[in-house]
Amino acid sequence: MASASDGVVPRKHRLFVAAIDFGTTYSGYAFSSKDGWEKEPLKINSNVWNAGTKRLLSSKAPTTLLLNPDKSFLSFGYDAETEYSDMAENGKNFQSYYYFDCFKMLLHDNKSLCRDTEIKDATGKLLKAMHVFSLSIKFLRDHLFESLGDKFTGIQEEDIHYVLTVPAIWDYNAKQFMREAAVKAGISEKQLSIALEPETASIYCQHLQLARQTDKSGASFLDVVKTGTTFMVVDLGGGTTDITFHERCKGGNLKEIHQPIGGPWGGRDINEAFFALISELLGKDVFDEFKKNALDEFLELQRDFETRKRSIFSQKSETINMSLGYSLFKLVKEARKTDSVDDIISKNPKYAGKITARKQKVQIPADIFISLFLPTIGKIIAHIKKIMKEHSVSIDYILMVGGFAECDIVQKEFKSAFSDIKVIIPEEAGLAVLKGAVMYGHMPQIITTRVARHTYGIQSWPEFDARKHPVSKRVVIDGVARCKDVFFKYVTIGQEITPGYKRSQFFQVLKPDENTLECTIFASWEKDPKFITDESCFKLGTLTVPLPQQRSSEPLEIEETMVFGMTELHISARDTVNNRIYKDALINVLDK
Repeated sequence: MASASDGVVPRKHRLFVAAIDFGTTYSGYAFSSKDGWEKEPLKINSNVWNAGTKRLLSSKAPTTLLLNPDKSFLSFGYDAETEYSDMAENGKNFQSYYYFDCFKMLLHDNKSLCRDTEIKDATGKLLKAMHVFSLSIKFLRDHLFESLGDKFTGIQEEDIHYVLTVPAIWDYNAKQFMREAAVKAGISEKQLSIALEPETASIYCQHLQLARQTDKSGASFLDVVKTGTTFMVVDLGGGTTDITFHERCKGGNLKEIHQPIGGPWGGRDINEAFFALISELLGKDVFDEFKKNALDEFLELQRDFETRKRSIFSQKSETINMSLGYSLFKLVKEARKTDSVDDIISKNPKYAGKITARKQKVQIPADIFISLFLPTIGKIIAHIKKIMKEHSVSIDYILMVGGFAECDIVQKEFKSAFSDIKVIIPEEAGLAVLKGAVMYGHMPQIITTRVARHTYGIQSWPEFDARKHPVSKRVVIDGVARCKDVFFKYVTIGQEITPGYKRSQFFQVLKPDENTLECTIFASWEKDPKFITDESCFKLGTLTVPLPQQRSSEPLEIEETMVFGMTELHISARDTVNNRIYKDALINVLDK
C-alpha cells in the first residue's frame, strides 16, 4: 500500500510525464511534455535500443541485468546479454558475476513476497530481489533522464512525473514491492504513480487511428465507438496475460465493468515449448550442456526464435529453418557418436520424416511450429470464455496489445474463437502499454469506475452475542465479553467504486495500557466473510498507530479510513485526542 499524501494525480506544474514499462521479457520507457500532449496526444517519445543487428532494433530492451561480483551494477538489456555471453566465450570467470533475466515473474502470485525475498541468478547465486529490481529501474530511469536532457535543455528531476506500469492481476504486495523498488531507484514517491498495464493500453487504443482495421475515414477508436460501447483489453506479454473489461462513458472516460482477470500465460511459454522440442529431438542432456557451455550461441538462438515467433504466419505451407549453431551440432555428434544429426532426429518416431537437419539448421514444418503456440493460446481463450459465460459479460470489441499480440498465429486464433466480436490489433501493439502509461500520467482521472477485486475490511471486537457468535470466539477485555476476529466490511467484492471513494469508521481502543494500535487490513474472496480467520480471508498489511501518552478517562477512539478505486489501496488512521493522522506510508505490507 502506498503513501496517500498526493494520491496518484500528477501535480499540474510538472512539465513532463515519463513512463517505465518493466516487462517480463522486455522493458522500456517513453515520455512527452505537457505542452506537446495538449497539441498532439499521440506524439510520445520512446527510446530505440540496438542489439547490434538491424533486425533487432527495438523500442524495448530485454529485461536482463548483469552485476559485478561485488553486486554493483554493470549493464542492462542487450548490453547485459552480450557482455555475459562474451565473458563465457572468452573464458572469463563469468560465474562470479550475477546475471538475471525475465525475473519479473517472481512477483506474480507470490504469497510469501517480502522485502527480503531472494532471487537466483543464472548460476544459482542468491541475491535480494529488491536489489535486482531497484537497480534495473534505476538504469531505465537514468537512461530516460539522459534522453530527456538530449531533447530539452535545463530539465530538472522535479519537472518529471513518473508512471510505473504493473499487471492489473497483481496483488497489493507485488504492487507495493514495485513502488518501493522505484523509490529505492531514486524516484520520489510524490512524483510516482502506479498504473495498470491493460488500463493504459486501453487509454492508448482510444486515440489510435483505425483506418486500416475499422474505419476507412481515418477516425480514431474514440470517434468510432459510442457511449456505452464495451470492450475487452487483452494484454499479452512475455510472462502473463492481463485482461480488463471497460465501457466507454460520456466524454471518453472509461468505466471498468468487471474486475481484472488473467494468468501466467505469455510469449515465453512458446520459447519454452520450442526449447523442449529441441531437447526432445537432440537430447535434454546435450541441450542443457549447450546452454551452459555455449552461452553466446544459445543467446543468439533465443534472439532468432523471438524474431521468428513474432513474424511467423499462420499458413501451414512453409517450412521454418532455424539455425541451432555450430556448438550444439558438435555436442550432439560427440555425445551420440555420429556424423549426422539428421540420423538422430530420424530415429524419433514422432518426428521422423517431418523434421530434418542440415548444415547446423533444422527444418521444421509450419504445422509443427504452429503447434508450439496452441496450448498457451488455448488456455488464454478458454479462461476468457469461462469468465464471460459465468458473469454474463457482453463485449463489442476486443483490443489485443502486448508483444505477444503481434504474432499472426495469436491473432488468427482469437479472431476464430471470438468470431462474433470485432478484434482490433493496433499498430505497435507492443508499445500500447508504454505509450498509454504516458497518456494516463497526463489524465489520471480517465478511469471513472473500477470494480473491487476483493471484499475489504478490518478486525473488530463487538460485544459478544451468544445468538450469533460462537463460544470459541468469546474473550473478556476490561471486564466486557467480546467476540474476537469479526470481519468489519468496508467494500464488497464486485462493487463498483469511483477513484477516491472513502469509507471511515470509528473504533474504541479497548486496552488502556497500549502504546500503539495495529490497524490491520484484511481482504476476502467472499462477499460476506464473518471472521478474519475464515479460509477466504488474508491479511493485506498493518498500519501501526502511536497512541497518546496522556489520556482522559473517556474511551479513546481511532478513526480508520480506507480510500478505494485507484490502482492502489490507501489507508489512514486518526486519533481523536490529538487529531493526528497516520497514513499508509507506515504500512508493513511487505514485512513477514
